[in-house]
Amino acid sequence: MFGVGPQEVVIIVGLILVIFGPAKAAGIARDLGRWVNEARRPVEELKEELASSVEEVKDEARHSATEKLKTKAAVGKEQYDEP
Repeated sequence: MFGVGPQEVVIIVGLILVIFGPAKAAGIARDLGRWVNEARRPVEELKEELASSVEEVKDEARHSATEKLKTKAAVGKEQYDEP
């Protein structure tokens, strides 16, 4: 989790409890959870958009390569069939 181990998390939570108290710490945790959730949505949307773009590029490349191979095969067949 962001390069923070379980021991560090316990220390951070303990400090927050000591500094702000249990009532305020619960509100801080709730706000932090909301913020993380709101930040995660745009990241997921960006991931989906990038994955979609990559698939489109792959499909275009496959189509282009297939067309080139068909053209070369047709040219090769014409050369072979000519006397």
